[in-house]
Amino acid sequence: MALNTQTPWLSNLMVIAEKKPIVVLRFGDEEWEFLQGSRRGLNEFTIARPHSLLKGVSVPTPCLIQRRNDACEHLYFGLISSRSAVTTLETRIKIRRVARIKTASNVNLIQFISEKPHAQNLKERLRSAAPIVILSPKLSSHLVEKLVSVEENRGPMRAITESLTSQKRFLGAKALQEDAIHTALKVFGLTLDDPALALELVEGRETALARVGIMEDSVIEHDARYISDYKLVKSDLTGHAVFKKGDQRLEVYTANRRSLEKALGVDLIYLNVTRQNIVMLQYKMLEPQRDGLDTTDWIYRPDAKLEEELGRMRKFIKDQSPGLHEYRFNPGVFYLKFVKRNGLIRNGGIITPIDHFEKIRTDPAFRGPKKGLRVSYKSLSGHYLRESAFLDLVKSGYIGGYAETTAYLKTLVDAVLKNGRAVVAAIQQSIDTTVV
Repeated sequence: MALNTQTPWLSNLMVIAEKKPIVVLRFGDEEWEFLQGSRRGLNEFTIARPHSLLKGVSVPTPCLIQRRNDACEHLYFGLISSRSAVTTLETRIKIRRVARIKTASNVNLIQFISEKPHAQNLKERLRSAAPIVILSPKLSSHLVEKLVSVEENRGPMRAITESLTSQKRFLGAKALQEDAIHTALKVFGLTLDDPALALELVEGRETALARVGIMEDSVIEHDARYISDYKLVKSDLTGHAVFKKGDQRLEVYTANRRSLEKALGVDLIYLNVTRQNIVMLQYKMLEPQRDGLDTTDWIYRPDAKLEEELGRMRKFIKDQSPGLHEYRFNPGVFYLKFVKRNGLIRNGGIITPIDHFEKIRTDPAFRGPKKGLRVSYKSLSGHYLRESAFLDLVKSGYIGGYAETTAYLKTLVDAVLKNGRAVVAAIQQSIDTTVV
């Protein structure tokens, strides 16, 4: 099935390819073997080449990677993410987010492009023996369109392209979802750059999972009904990723009923089957407020839906019962994470348990001039969890409700989606464990 060129990620890639034409990197057998045997293999590597070969290349820019004389069997797509002069004669470039792609019927690249005038243009450029060839803007855009006509290429090319739009600041639900995924990976002991063993993207639906680390053959894009265990979040699924560390496995799902632009917020639900604890983190945005001394405090003012949300949380808490040998510092499931609007995602936020927040609601110190509730950095005065402490407590199983199965997780996910919010659901378990 042909992919509409107005699909956001594809139209974005075609524009990028015209502004920053595709660079073809070609390697001989010996270099290829060294690359495959390196720490990150072809997924991420650096090379140095004469300045003249990279003249005019600006980063980030898409690239094709070929093994000389074997183009039909070894063709990869990735990004040149940085470049710098490392010697008087050479420039070093870093290539990352590389994924294997293919041409229709596995023909070589020259045979793959048959349309005039692009076919002759490509043939003339690839006739060069140079290890680096820069394509023209129009040829680059056409080549992108041809490559995504091969259905198997869409997932990896989408994941590579969407990494260029990674969120840097807390501006809306897109950024909150990205941070929720970051948080789940940190609890698991990974970073956003650690590659997923498998990444499934739902066609036509946006998800921050498209920006996690990838392996060369790990990404596919298809309809939600074909995604593993999609019934966990029914037809609202937008993505699914699997990570591995030691003997543990982490599965991350993203889902929302509205588009991310219209979602009312984002919640992270983390279920650790090994520790049998479950934690839900709900994001709240802090707004800047200047006082008469020209200093800024960051304030959260509850909206009209807060009482309804708290009511659902209380109901869920009542349904919890600890295991016979369970111990928790705090058996509560629900936590609030306050982040600064337009603040850098890497700076994180502050976290409070919901039962602490309930105390805050009755404390006069958290009332504004008009007696309305407002929570701020200044009024909390350091009485909160920082992200690193929260991550350690979740990881160790010292906080969170008791959860032996995914039943609680499904209940929470349904409630979040029904309320118009987006959800990131993460399940950690031993590799040989089957969750019921």
